Amino acid sequence: MKTCELRSALKGRHSLSPPRDIRPEDPAQIWLTNKLSDFDRFWPRSNELKSARCYPFQCADILDVRCNTMAAARNTEVLFAAVVDAQTNPLMLLPLGIERRSGVRILSFLDGGLSDYNAPIVFPGTQDWNREQVRVIWQRLCKILPSFDIALFERMPERIGDLPNPLIFLGTSPFPTSGHAASLSGTWDEFSAKRLPGRRRRDNRRLRRRLEERGNVTLEIATTTQQSDAFLEALIRQKVRRHRETLTVAGFDQLGYRNFVMEATRRFCAMGPVHLAALKSDDTIVAVSWGFVFGSHLYGLIESYEGDEWRAFAPGHLLVESLIQWGLAHGVEVYDFGVGDEDYKLEYCDLVTSLHLASIPVTLKGMAYSLALKSVDSLKRQLKHTRAGNLAKSMLRGRGCEREATQRSDRAA
Repeated sequence: MKTCELRSALKGRHSLSPPRDIRPEDPAQIWLTNKLSDFDRFWPRSNELKSARCYPFQCADILDVRCNTMAAARNTEVLFAAVVDAQTNPLMLLPLGIERRSGVRILSFLDGGLSDYNAPIVFPGTQDWNREQVRVIWQRLCKILPSFDIALFERMPERIGDLPNPLIFLGTSPFPTSGHAASLSGTWDEFSAKRLPGRRRRDNRRLRRRLEERGNVTLEIATTTQQSDAFLEALIRQKVRRHRETLTVAGFDQLGYRNFVMEATRRFCAMGPVHLAALKSDDTIVAVSWGFVFGSHLYGLIESYEGDEWRAFAPGHLLVESLIQWGLAHGVEVYDFGVGDEDYKLEYCDLVTSLHLASIPVTLKGMAYSLALKSVDSLKRQLKHTRAGNLAKSMLRGRGCEREATQRSDRAA
C-alpha cells in the first residue's frame, strides 16, 4: 500500500523508500490518506486494541463519528498517517486534520474540542525511538502533507499507556492545565476515608440527606433509547444554561459538537464505549454525565447539573460521588476527571497527567499566529488569581445571573 495508491486526492505525494540498513522496528515508510478505512487492518477500535496503545479519542469507531459530524461541519481536511516498519507493521498512527482559523491553516489532531488527551497511537516498536528519529519522521511527513501554516498539537501526555509519546521529541512547552484521575479500589467508605477531607465527606452526606428528603435519589445508567434521549436532552439544556450564566461559549454551540455527541450516543450508548448516566430525584434529572468506558477506565468528559432550587444540593458533587461508587461496584480501576485543575478534582484524585503543547510554525503566517497565541496565554496567566482577573470573572457571572433572572421573569410573564 503506497501513499499514491491510497487517495488520488493526494496525487503527487509518494510513500518514502526504506533507508538502507533498516532495523525491523525503524520506520520504513509513511503512508497518508484521508480515508480511515484504508487502515482498517491495523487501526484500533475501542473494543479491539490489539497491540496498540492509545486513548479512546483516537479509536477508529470514535474517529469515524467525528469525521462525519465535527470535521464535516468545520470543513476540516481529515488526514490519517501511518508510520510502518520494513514488514509494513504499524509503528505509529496519527489522526490529523487541517482547519482554517482566521485565514490560518492549522494542522492538529482530529480533536474538535472533545479530546481531553491528544496523542498518536503507538506500538511497541516506538519505545526506543530517539529525538533524531522523530525529527526525521516529522520532516518526511511534512513533505507529503497538504500545505499548512502551523502545526498545533495540544494536550499531549508524556506517555501513552506503558510507552512514551514520540511527539514530545518535537519540542514542547507545558500545557497550562493537567489531567486528573482517581485510582479506585476497596469500598466507597474506604475510598472516601482515604481521599476526601472530612469536611467534604460531611458536606456530601448532609447534601444527600437533604436531597433524599425531596424524593428517591438514584443513579441511572442509560441502556435504552428512551433513557439516552432523556438524559441527553437534560445534559444539553443544563450545560448550555451554565455557559449562558458565565457568558462563555458552550461546547454544544460549536460547529458539529452537538451532532457528534448525539450520534456517538446513538451508536455506542447501549453497548459502549459511550457511558451516559443521570442522577435523579424521583423522576427529575438533577445531574448528568457523558463519557467513555475504555477497558478498566471511566472517562467523565461532559457533566452538567440542574440550576434554580436544585443548585443548593450541589448535584454535581453528588453525581461524582455516585459515579465513583458505581465504578467501584463494576470493576472500574480509574475514574478520569479529564483536563482541568478545578479544586474539587484535587480532593478526589491521586493521579496527575502533565500535558504538553507543540507549536510548530512553518510559514510567516504561522509564526504570527503562534506569537498571538503566546500573547493571549501570557495575559491569561498574568490575570489568573489576581484581583483584576477575579473582578472580570465576577462581572461575567453577575451579567449571566442578571440575564438568567430576566429570562425567568419573561417566561413567567
